[in-house]
Amino acid sequence: MKKICTLLFAISLLTCTAQAQTTGFNRLKNVASEHIVDLENSGSFAPNVSEEEASSLPGTVAWMTFEDNTVTNLQAQHVDLVNVVIPMVKDLVPTIITEPVFEELKDSVINMANAYLGKAMATVLVGAVRRYTYSDFLTYIDEMDTKMYYKETEGGYLLYVNTPKFPLDAGDLTSYVTSKINGYLSLYLGTMEEMAKQYLVGREGLRPMVNSMIEHFRFGDYFYLSEQETSDQGPQFAFANSLDIDKHGDRVVWNFVPVDNDSHFFGPKGQLQDANGKWYASFAADFAVEIPNGMKAYYVTDVVDAGKSLIQRKEITQGFIPPMRPVILELNGQDAADNKMEVMGVVPQVEVDLENALQLATDSLGFLLGKRLPEPSKNYYVFGMENGKLSLMQTEQTFLRANEAYFFLDDTRVALNTTGYLTLDDNVDAISQVEVTRQNTGVVYDLQGRVVKNPTKGIYIINGKKVVIN
Repeated sequence: MKKICTLLFAISLLTCTAQAQTTGFNRLKNVASEHIVDLENSGSFAPNVSEEEASSLPGTVAWMTFEDNTVTNLQAQHVDLVNVVIPMVKDLVPTIITEPVFEELKDSVINMANAYLGKAMATVLVGAVRRYTYSDFLTYIDEMDTKMYYKETEGGYLLYVNTPKFPLDAGDLTSYVTSKINGYLSLYLGTMEEMAKQYLVGREGLRPMVNSMIEHFRFGDYFYLSEQETSDQGPQFAFANSLDIDKHGDRVVWNFVPVDNDSHFFGPKGQLQDANGKWYASFAADFAVEIPNGMKAYYVTDVVDAGKSLIQRKEITQGFIPPMRPVILELNGQDAADNKMEVMGVVPQVEVDLENALQLATDSLGFLLGKRLPEPSKNYYVFGMENGKLSLMQTEQTFLRANEAYFFLDDTRVALNTTGYLTLDDNVDAISQVEVTRQNTGVVYDLQGRVVKNPTKGIYIINGKKVVIN
């Protein structure tokens, strides 16, 4: 009997306690829905995929570190949410709500108070608004906490941020007037929405989450990450404050699921099949992966003959694919389970291969979220099949998907390439005098493929070239 009780107790611990947070590559899983969070094209960021779907999606794999109940790193698709995006959004506020805009908002609040409140109440509110200066507002923004916290709860963890209350001192007012003030603060929130719209151009997938944050902003509280109960757009993020957290139930509880090579693996799905039945996938990720037995990874080195629609490819022989390296994978099969790749936490130091003419579909900030083109262009080629052979196909689409490689061909050789495709060939010599045209993005990378905002002394990659900064 004692052994049975011990076993039952152990089972209860397994089923009722949180899955321990572990530094490394994790997936974020909602306890109620069992949805996995995915960061993908145009910054679409939501708990919207099943665990089976997540196995083949690089945007579900995030590098996470933890310290003293704080999430110190949460990076996926080359997007550092904690240390870059949240502070960046905070820094954008004063550039949108400038002092003239701030004064216009104050005038609007004063006019509404005089129009809709009694004289006594209006006098108190108007006085409070007039005392609140632009300097006060900037101080309020500056004091905002941009950290992300976590704490254990039954079955998982709560993820939350802390925002201060809007410091409008209106004296000893009734709850009725306080609610009116909250209503007037919606004017400020409306301006914040306009700020969000500007930031979210090309990142429409983030809009539901930002709108939810703005909706809760006025209370000044701990805001807990949750999943919406229902949404016309499918599963989306929501935020719960201390007053309504109980209404969210387990939708506010999350688990950190370590990526392994077993049940929580990562493996690409086959996208293209050649005439011999071999499966391929265009691939790029912000983490390194080992190349398993039976699989091969290739990159494109140069155009051999645009007129004959030939392009050279080479195989990666070092046994792994470094982060932010676009390649074409020759797979073991169509299913993700056939192509399990070990995600590497420690990457060996390697020389950047400047022969690789494939490019990453990144946005203007260097995030691996796809590339939006201003207009259809015949200069862009993506992987496809032509006559049963793996080829780079001319595309006129206006959006290049995240985690897929593309090739850019200059106007001169586009004119020579009348077929609209380039067949990969690894049995011919490249023409040495022909150079692949690269686009100048200005984004600075270190030798491990990570974006560097403020480079110091060292060797960096800028516009595809190795640059030494002294």
